[in-house]
Amino acid sequence: MRQGWRLGLIGLALASLGLAAPAQAVEYRLQVVSVYEKTFYSYLKPGELSDGASGAGLDRLEASFDHGDLPLAGILADRRAQPVQENIARAYGGTPVAATFTPGGGPRPVTWDEITWEGQPGERAVWGVSPILRSIQELERVALKSTGRLRQYRVYTLPPGNAKLPAAAFPLNLLWALEERGTAWDKYVARGLDLENGAGVVVGVNTNPMFADQAYVIVNQGEAPTTFKVVLVWRERNVDRQLPGFKVPQ
Repeated sequence: MRQGWRLGLIGLALASLGLAAPAQAVEYRLQVVSVYEKTFYSYLKPGELSDGASGAGLDRLEASFDHGDLPLAGILADRRAQPVQENIARAYGGTPVAATFTPGGGPRPVTWDEITWEGQPGERAVWGVSPILRSIQELERVALKSTGRLRQYRVYTLPPGNAKLPAAAFPLNLLWALEERGTAWDKYVARGLDLENGAGVVVGVNTNPMFADQAYVIVNQGEAPTTFKVVLVWRERNVDRQLPGFKVPQ
């Protein structure tokens, strides 16, 4: 009895000094895949192109990724989600994490690239997607899921005002400049990116139309273990199909 009483007093003393044990880390999982727009559209049902839409077509698309049924020709394997450098993570308000990356396809019966990590609830994790190939340059739509059903959204440039979007576009050169200063999140992104459902996508629109956009997947780490799913839908820029003598807009 005396020993238990003493241990209780020690625990209270440590708590009062702010020395209580840190919160236990939670495991999170991010599944990402990049697809060509025609592949994506071939699964959708009427009405599923509206912003925030879900439905049987998107459910079937998700199941095809889960089971590895999607033809490899529809997958853009040159753009995989990867951890970003520590200074980039912090520029977007994130905390660097040690992660395990498992590519989709091959011997795995799933299409998703999968990233797993442990983190503290209330913090953010940041993942970069930087295409290697020059073709298929424009990130047009995204589909997101944390809880509930997979929902798709078009990528929009932020309008003036207080609008927030699950997939928000910014000039890539602007993002690079803000990353160097460490202010990307505080200066612009926090005002425009909607993370209410746990994950969002920041699109850096490449000012050179011959090169591909870049993207950052930003995840809010909740209290419970969560699997986030992100589909990135790409297409060719229209400006690439130019007539002889056509001047590229400056």
